[in-house]
Amino acid sequence: MTESAPNLVDLTPLLDDLRSQLRDRVSARMRPYRLGVVVEEGNVAGGSFARSLEREALASGVEVVHRTVPGDQAETTLTVLDALAVDPTINGLVVVQPVNSLATGVVAAHLPASKDVEAVTPAALAAAAEGRRRGTPVAEACLATLEFLGFDCSRTRILIVGHGPTGGRPISQRLLATGAQVSVIQSDIDEVDPLPPYDVLISAIGVAGITPKAAVRPGSTVLDVGTSIVDGQLRGDVSREAGADAARLTPVPGGIGRITAVCALLSLTELGHLQPGPVASWSLLEAVARMLSPQDAAGGAAAAAITGALAAALDGLCRLHGPADEISASGLAAVRLLLAADRDRLAFGEYQTARRRGDSAPLAAARLRALATPGEIAEQLHLLETRLQELETTPSLDLDRRLALQLAGAAREAVTRLQAEFSAQAS
Repeated sequence: MTESAPNLVDLTPLLDDLRSQLRDRVSARMRPYRLGVVVEEGNVAGGSFARSLEREALASGVEVVHRTVPGDQAETTLTVLDALAVDPTINGLVVVQPVNSLATGVVAAHLPASKDVEAVTPAALAAAAEGRRRGTPVAEACLATLEFLGFDCSRTRILIVGHGPTGGRPISQRLLATGAQVSVIQSDIDEVDPLPPYDVLISAIGVAGITPKAAVRPGSTVLDVGTSIVDGQLRGDVSREAGADAARLTPVPGGIGRITAVCALLSLTELGHLQPGPVASWSLLEAVARMLSPQDAAGGAAAAAITGALAAALDGLCRLHGPADEISASGLAAVRLLLAADRDRLAFGEYQTARRRGDSAPLAAARLRALATPGEIAEQLHLLETRLQELETTPSLDLDRRLALQLAGAAREAVTRLQAEFSAQAS
């Protein structure tokens, strides 16, 4: 789509208004918001969104912690994600899709709901459906654009093409909550005849030029949400020919994507108000409970370490109103446990390699190293329990503190038991 097309919508006034709201929120805060962004290598289209997001963040005063991870190392990706999740100074996280190294749902399982900027976790989606928080940034961008164009969603017929987990599906759910009459075509729009009646067409497939000309009704409004990279250029679902009959059409690039980036940062500022507090700490502990299901000694020790790191982050959340040295101590506790988890994984990996090779001397040395790391983790968890017991919390946070103690204690017992079981195994 070229910018010379006469029906292209200029979203600059909407973008300026949203940017103004964002700057006001950032300037009103005593300390800067911090956003963690994780991008997998080779994710070209996602990298474009990440760059747009980071440009908007830096222009508004939001600090960005960017992490690029290998495209074929799931463990590295999870280690990076977990480290950002437990960092009490990070207010929100964006994991740019797709993530090819991880199975569907794994990213959501490792995200605390209180740091889920894109509303991909079940808890965040439920809160958005109930109106307790913003929905996914792309859904909020579509809603903001429709309002900017003068639509009353409760009186509008909307056809959404595409039903992906990060596109059409959350858009349809968000618009349904406004009372809009929503129809969804999951794919193969060419095979749907006749099309449902609509005032607005939202194309969210992500395949360049896939929307046929016959699908665009004369006089309708088209939001081109799906994007892809063709010959190094960002392209939308709607070709110039297909969109020619539309009364109004959002451009690609320069359309919904820019609005989406600012909506993500507005979500970040809302999440910041939940930290510190019961919602934030409970979400961190909820993530612990899901992860604390070890299948073997190495996995158990790593899960225990992450559990302890999350509990240390709770300590930091409780003390964010207190002296800087207390926050620093909590951060160091989390770092020590994460480093111990890394050493644990490496030690068990060396042991398993030596066992496969059958070399007795390297096997004995590797076994000793593998036996030492769970003990280190258990010691750190014990120190953490002592710290949590001494922690002075507000009444509203005391339940979270007690739950953190239970989880840290259970993790320490689990890793000690796993260490004993490994010790008893024949080498």
